Amino acid sequence: MKNSTKYLAPRIVVVVMAVALFVMQWLFGEFPLWFFAFPMNLLVGALWLALVWEGYRHRTTLPFVQYLLSAEATYIALALAATIAVVLGLQSSPSTTSWPVVGGILYVLTILTLVILRGWRNGEGVRWRFLVTHCGLWLALVAIFFGAPDKQILRMQLNCTPSREAINERGERVYLDYELRLENFEMEQAEDGTPKQFKATVAIDEKLVDIEVNAPYSQRYGEDIYLVSYAPDGCVLQIVREPWRMVSLVGIAMLLLGAAMLFLQGFQNRAQ
Repeated sequence: MKNSTKYLAPRIVVVVMAVALFVMQWLFGEFPLWFFAFPMNLLVGALWLALVWEGYRHRTTLPFVQYLLSAEATYIALALAATIAVVLGLQSSPSTTSWPVVGGILYVLTILTLVILRGWRNGEGVRWRFLVTHCGLWLALVAIFFGAPDKQILRMQLNCTPSREAINERGERVYLDYELRLENFEMEQAEDGTPKQFKATVAIDEKLVDIEVNAPYSQRYGEDIYLVSYAPDGCVLQIVREPWRMVSLVGIAMLLLGAAMLFLQGFQNRAQ
């Protein structure tokens, strides 16, 4: 009963913020992800980390931070993360740009950051398995949340004329730092005459590469070129840029390492 009264105000704040996110979605539509592209995402991320750190330092005098460090807030974060994963997984084209999803991921990240700050060490020293596992999850979520504004999906219709011009998701022209030209295009048809398989030979700054459907060409790390369709006089390419891919991969690797450390510890305990 005491905890129920103590956390009444923080609970009301969380509920009001959740309702506000749905209202923002209703009033303004999708979250303006493009506005937070580099370097804005780094500035916002640094400000968020500073606020979380300051809140943790003064947690003894801040009921809201005490609530975020409570078991109840952690359970809500876990349920919220599972709900977001299920909702996005059921969508044919998952969208992480709605206000409730953005707010939900930020809430989960905030709880996770506070948990790491509180639990990375104890009286016996650094809890390495805890630190590796939780920091791996933290990096993976950070790459999703703060890296999303920097992700670009570009399309260009390519023919025998060299081109550097592509179109982004907002219909704006984007000029590549390399030149593309269609050298050859092959299309295999099914018995009913419908296209079955495409293959394009593309000159990238005069270097010839073969690109097939579901077999992209990696121009550089974090930038892949896909063959997505055909056009009357050529083909349609999709260029996906993910600058934060390495951060995500490091996070996943740390999660796997943490799982391996947990397995080895269990094996050692059984051996003893």
